[in-house]
Order: sequence, then C-alpha cells, then structure tokens
Amino acid sequence: MTQPNPLTLSVVVPTRNRRDHALACARTLLAADGFIELIVIDQSDGTGTRDALTALADSRLRYVPSDMRGVTRGRNLGIELSSGAIVAFTDDDCRVKPDWAFRLMAIFASQPDVAVVCGRVGVPAELRHLGFAETFQPREREWQTRYPPMGQWGITANFAIRRSVLAQVGRFDPMLGAGAPLQSGGEPDLLFRVLRSGLKVVNADEVVVDHLGIRKHGLESQKLLKGYGAGTAAAFLKHVRLKDPAAAGIYLGFLVTTVRQVAGKMLRGRRPSGAGYLLAFLSGSLRSCRFPVDRARREYQDRRSAASIGRRS
Repeated sequence: MTQPNPLTLSVVVPTRNRRDHALACARTLLAADGFIELIVIDQSDGTGTRDALTALADSRLRYVPSDMRGVTRGRNLGIELSSGAIVAFTDDDCRVKPDWAFRLMAIFASQPDVAVVCGRVGVPAELRHLGFAETFQPREREWQTRYPPMGQWGITANFAIRRSVLAQVGRFDPMLGAGAPLQSGGEPDLLFRVLRSGLKVVNADEVVVDHLGIRKHGLESQKLLKGYGAGTAAAFLKHVRLKDPAAAGIYLGFLVTTVRQVAGKMLRGRRPSGAGYLLAFLSGSLRSCRFPVDRARREYQDRRSAASIGRRS
C-alpha cells in the first residue's frame, strides 16, 4: 500500500520598502529547517529588497516581485504560488526561533483535525522601552465551536493553515489588512470563517517568533492601534451584514469590552488610552458599510469593481 506523503510546509513573507528587515527575516528562516520553500512577496518601490535577497544562496528561497498593494494581497499571492500542504506566514519585521517550523509541524502532524495554528508573538526585552509592537500571548490552547475573547485572536506574524482549509473557507479578504482600504482585520476575518465552519484553531505558546516592528509611543503607535480598531470592526461587521448571529455577538462583545475599558479608566480619573481605538472601531464600522459584500465568497468588493459589474449587467 502506498504511504501518504508527509506534511510539507511553505512559508510566505510579504514585504514592502523594508529591505533590512526582509533580509534579516529571510536569514533567520533560512538558518532553520523544516520547510520546503520560503516565498517572499515584494511590493517595494525600488530594487533594494530584490538585490539584497537575491544575494542569499539558498534553493528554498523564492523571490517574487509584485505591483499589487496590501499585505493580504501579498499573502494570497504567496498561497497561490506555494506548494506545501501547510502554509505559514510571518512578517518581515519578525524573527523566528530555530525550532519554529518543527514545533509548528509537530502540531499539525499529531492532530489531523487542527485547521490553524496561531503561535506566540513577543517583543525582545531589550526593545520594549522603545515603544509599542503588536504581540500575541496564548492563554487558552484550543478553540472549536466557540470564539475567543478580545485579545485572543491570533495574528499573521505567526500563523499557519492547512491548504485544504483555505480551499474550504476561502483566502484572506484582500480589502482587509495593512495597505488595504479597510485597514487591518485580515486575521480575525479568516479565523472567524475557520471557526464558523466548525474547525479547530490551536493557540500554541511553544511556537514562537520575536516581533521587532516597534512604533514609537505617540502618533506612530496611535496610528497603528487605530488601524487595528477600524479593521477589526470591518472584519466582523462584514459577517453581521451577511446576517450571521455569531458575528453579531463577537462584534458587540468587542464593542462592549472597549467601551467598558475606556469608561473604567475615566471613572478612575485616568487617561482613557483606549478612546482612540474605540473611535477607530466605530469609524471602521461606518466605512465598511460603503463597500459591497460578495455573499458567495464572503469578501468585500472594491467599490470601483462592483460599480463596473453593475454597469455591465
């Protein structure tokens, strides 16, 4: 009897105008093992990233220039070009641990029902004083037929999914994510679709990457957090618009949690540091309603494309 092929892992890293980060990220990945290919999708304006990466002599590295904009578009292109049964993602400003791929694949190999693994994302202690960077610290390991609370939805800085699951639930929504019209939100949107399908998500504390993308306290970090707030609202409100009661509960849960946090700080006489996120969440909700939704694909549509289709019909 023919034995099934072992699981294989492809790694996708989108990048734009961050040559040094992209080079350092690729080096840490290629210094490790456990995957068959590293696909870097480069949306940069110049040739600096290309020149740096093509100097790396490793047959696993595949450099792909792209004129598209938006991190989720880059991830979707990487999915299309990859061949592994598992597709993993990290960001150019992240550095994986040497055992990252092995620990990731051990979960998929030992638990065939796991659809997605979201790993831990931390900031090195020596960088924390410099500002803010997004992190993810798993608190509960398995999620299935229920939904995590705010703060426990994994992020694509350390994220892996079975190709068969992508075929079932669809790709990242290209209208969500950094560089897209509706800003961040690609991860919670895809994770919601996975969990809504009854599939299992594992938040794995032992699968670790370091995040070096520090934003200075003040305008830089506030802009980043507002993008998360707006995009997260748009991610869940899309499904609310599709009359999904589970999405409505999650959306309201995020909204109520944020309002309570802001109100609690104000009542204690403290600066309401979450107010910017709350306002962004509300503005992202309003903005999302300007975009039509493809009900079959469960994706937002570009308004220009939708208008063009309407004129032709």
